[in-house]
Amino acid sequence: MKRKYFFVVLFLILAMFLVGCGSGIVTPVISEETQIRDLISKLCLAISDKNWSLAKSYCYPGSSAYLMIEQVESMVAPYPQISDVIIWIVPSIYSINIMGNEATVIASFYVQMWYQGEYASDDTGKGTMILIKSGGEWYFYW
Repeated sequence: MKRKYFFVVLFLILAMFLVGCGSGIVTPVISEETQIRDLISKLCLAISDKNWSLAKSYCYPGSSAYLMIEQVESMVAPYPQISDVIIWIVPSIYSINIMGNEATVIASFYVQMWYQGEYASDDTGKGTMILIKSGGEWYFYW
């Protein structure tokens, strides 16, 4: 009988030391640069989808970036035929410089648009974007 209690106590002691070893969910750490690259891709996709609310959610409220998205939305919204426009935006990121809660990104955007069989494309050339980190999240500020 003593031997049985010995094994029960030994098992409990081992269980206490081994709790959490390999059984928990591991959350991968995503680098700041990767978060910023993902945010740029998400903004391009939201604009391509003409999802203005989502695009604005990636911008710091009241910032130049936010106001620019609002301006584009107000120019497009009155024209229902704009919904037939297909927009495709491809970002090229040249550098990301992170300094605390602010990041400077040098990038260009290749934009393609199709409307009623017409095609147009443009490359914006290199430009600088400013992003800020607030509440643990990155936002476009410009």
